[in-house]
Amino acid sequence: MKRLRMLTVATLAGILALNLSLPSPAAVSPEPVHARPHVAGELSVMTYNVKGLPFPAAYGRAGKLTEIGQRLGYLRRAGVQPHVVLLQEAFIPEAKAIAQAAGYAHVALGPQISDVRSAPTDLAAGASWIKGESLGKWVDSGLVILSDYPIVRTRKMAFPADMCAGFDCLAAKGVLLAWIKVPGHDGPVAIADTHLNSRKASGVDVNRANTAYALQVAAARNFIRANVQADTDIIFGGDFNLGHDPNRVAAEEAEGGIVPGAREATSLANSIDTTGMAARDRTAILSRAKDKQYFRAGTDEGLALRDLEVPFGIGNGGTELSDHLGFVASYAVR
Repeated sequence: MKRLRMLTVATLAGILALNLSLPSPAAVSPEPVHARPHVAGELSVMTYNVKGLPFPAAYGRAGKLTEIGQRLGYLRRAGVQPHVVLLQEAFIPEAKAIAQAAGYAHVALGPQISDVRSAPTDLAAGASWIKGESLGKWVDSGLVILSDYPIVRTRKMAFPADMCAGFDCLAAKGVLLAWIKVPGHDGPVAIADTHLNSRKASGVDVNRANTAYALQVAAARNFIRANVQADTDIIFGGDFNLGHDPNRVAAEEAEGGIVPGAREATSLANSIDTTGMAARDRTAILSRAKDKQYFRAGTDEGLALRDLEVPFGIGNGGTELSDHLGFVASYAVR
């Protein structure tokens, strides 16, 4: 048993502590299938889980992450880049380097290991070290916000050390919140980024994973309530790991939603312009139901969803870049 424990700890350390980069030459970036020119009075926000995992949890990611940065840079040269990009799983340096490669002037980083605090939860009992629990945090939150517009202030919140389940416990997950000054808009727009506890991928019983999920949703909701005033426009994106699990859906819908009073962008796909989403990209995003953008207008109703698009879709190698398709939601702002 002692040898098994040592082997498991060594394996986990290898998976999540070594920021090694295996060479993987980036392919020539094809032009995006869908890319719509900017419109005055608009704010475009992309949410993208880039699978920036350390080796050997994921193999050869450096080249793919470099290509993501190159493709976002191409969008910039074409004048159709998203104004704001929310990254998840940007754990390794090559993932964080996407900001520079893509030409974003303003960058905010999410919770770090040092931000994690202890707070008792029912999940502490029965923690399984072999599933990554009770071993401490090995990587940061993997959350990064990139912006063309000035980030005037930020706040971040790491979930308590035991508010997690399975292998997700090895990351310092939480919420990153930034206030961004959008040209022509009276006050800053609050934009948040998160990556919540996985379900089956956590490696533990689904009920345990769902318990952690519900606690994280409640903590995120409370964090938003405490820091974003009701009269402030807010967009809350990320990898919510929601899916179609009724327990997870109920957790997010409780108390008026994870952002009380907000609507979710992809749920409105049937009522807005989605010509920028190929049919199979749209099906993939809606059926997986993990990547989301919740938005709520302030008291002046100055934030409204216009359309959705997928710049790097299945048709031009998007599934080779990451196991998620990044999508862009464009909002009218006034």
